[in-house]
Amino acid sequence: MKELLRLTPVRADRTVLEDLEHRGLIIRLAPSREEHRVNAPRGTGVGEAIYTSDTRFGGHALVKVSIDNETFSSFATHPDNEEFLLLGGRGERGLYLLVSYLSREALLEKLRTRTLQAEDFILLELIFNDPEASFFVMKAGVPHGECAFGEGRPATFYVTEAGSLPLDKIPLYNDYRLEIE
Repeated sequence: MKELLRLTPVRADRTVLEDLEHRGLIIRLAPSREEHRVNAPRGTGVGEAIYTSDTRFGGHALVKVSIDNETFSSFATHPDNEEFLLLGGRGERGLYLLVSYLSREALLEKLRTRTLQAEDFILLELIFNDPEASFFVMKAGVPHGECAFGEGRPATFYVTEAGSLPLDKIPLYNDYRLEIE
């Protein structure tokens, strides 16, 4: 018998994303943040890296992602960072991102011992086209996955990531059934 975890979506607004950043799970990308501004003398352009990908995984790639799945069947981790760029969204299904507060190892242990709880996760209802909440970095090793609900076309967004970044799936559904309230 699978254990039931009841999950309530939390709107992924600035406050929620700041909390995830404070916990070390993401890096918010917001042009209004002072730490994301570069002092460029008038008439010039200057760029500085926020971070550089690990070259073991290949060159950086911009990937278009469409989600038309009501389960988190690709719940997984990556060994390097990936950036979420939530542009568009009109006429599309609602996009949700399930993020575990646990490390991959701690999550796998809780799966093994059947002690996983809904409180081990946050379910984000993602917001498109918001300069404070629609652009962020999922840090390496953070367990996460996407799904879509509602009417419309498949939810589509962009990620940038290393060109050959592996998807290390986590068997979330072996012993658990997720229900969104």
